[in-house]
Amino acid sequence: MLQLHVWGPAFDLPSIDPQCLATIAYLSQAVPQGEWELVASSDPTYSPTGELPALLDNSIWVGGFQNITRHLHERFGGQRDLDLERSPQDRADISAYTSFLETHGQPLIDLSLYVSSENYHASTRPAYSHILQWPNTWLLPPQRRAAAKGRTDHLHFTSLDLDAPGGEGEAETPQFPAGTEVPRLMRSTQQTVSSLVKQPQHAARFRLEALAESFFEPLAQLLRGKYYMLSENRVTSLDCLALGYLSLALVPEVPSSWLSHLMKSRYPRLCHYVEDLARDCFGLVLRPGERASRDSNTITRLPWKEPDKPTCIAVIRTRSSLENLPYIGALYKPDPLQQTTTKSHEELSHIPIIPTVFVGFAASLAALGSYVLYTGDVPSFLYSTWPLYGRQQRQRLNEMGEAGAMLEGIDFRGSPF
Repeated sequence: MLQLHVWGPAFDLPSIDPQCLATIAYLSQAVPQGEWELVASSDPTYSPTGELPALLDNSIWVGGFQNITRHLHERFGGQRDLDLERSPQDRADISAYTSFLETHGQPLIDLSLYVSSENYHASTRPAYSHILQWPNTWLLPPQRRAAAKGRTDHLHFTSLDLDAPGGEGEAETPQFPAGTEVPRLMRSTQQTVSSLVKQPQHAARFRLEALAESFFEPLAQLLRGKYYMLSENRVTSLDCLALGYLSLALVPEVPSSWLSHLMKSRYPRLCHYVEDLARDCFGLVLRPGERASRDSNTITRLPWKEPDKPTCIAVIRTRSSLENLPYIGALYKPDPLQQTTTKSHEELSHIPIIPTVFVGFAASLAALGSYVLYTGDVPSFLYSTWPLYGRQQRQRLNEMGEAGAMLEGIDFRGSPF
């Protein structure tokens, strides 16, 4: 029995991640029902590969869409290969467009769902709250957003992120008495996220649309006159990957819907393509402006299975946070030379389960101790003042990685009494 671990459902889709959606689509078409299970573990530490999607085949873990499709080809001698009968030219096209989708599609999803503060806080962050368990609800969303920002830094759209230090959305406008003529050099030229993505005349909106068009147009040209990307009657791995990225561009309902609006208004054929594939691969009926529903006429039924031992996953995640704490992390983190690079499913299942309350208490004490040592400041309810290194040398909490994200927003200097 094959077991596919993915990020959980969101936006009426089977997963919040494009690579996971692509892998789900691939297995739904390549592997007969009853021979695989779908698990929304929603935590990359569940797999020794450290990423999702991850396929568990007996005791072997394989991570990533392309690695999984390659493993299925090798494991079943081509019987589970959607590209087996394609011509050399088609295989070359699949390779080229696969690279194109991953290179150009991921930044668009990052900008729309993660970098945009409005969309992240209103839609993406709440979606993660429904699929994650404590403490991952604190840790994973900021981590995923930070990774998305890193992948899109070269595009220079940081103005979409109102939370970034020095971001354009945080600029303060100088205050002048009423009736005073504001000097031209002192007038603020910085814009908010609303003016950047909602005003058509703004240059940033044109840049976003140009970036999206450079992604949609080649796919629309390839699809022209066909049901699938490369043929009229046979799905390929390219279709599965295209479904993963295009569905997350089209389906999520977000406040700043520049990406889906452009796709609907200028590329209706791509929209119909996504709707047809979602019905074939996921058994879903997608209608613009409406919630997805189950197609009663399709035989596609995703084989969902409840994830095993969620407390064990929380322990693994807490351990990851402790390893990122300064000072304490150096003592806690094991010697990397003594760690194995892979683990079997049996080894993973025998990790001892620590009670959640104890884990939370230990993590809180460790976080508090690390905060004191790292910033040189003691919370007022413990002691009035204790500057170890001086306030002027205090570092930002976001330099503490996952632990910093967990502590962000907590005011330790305020007394609870």
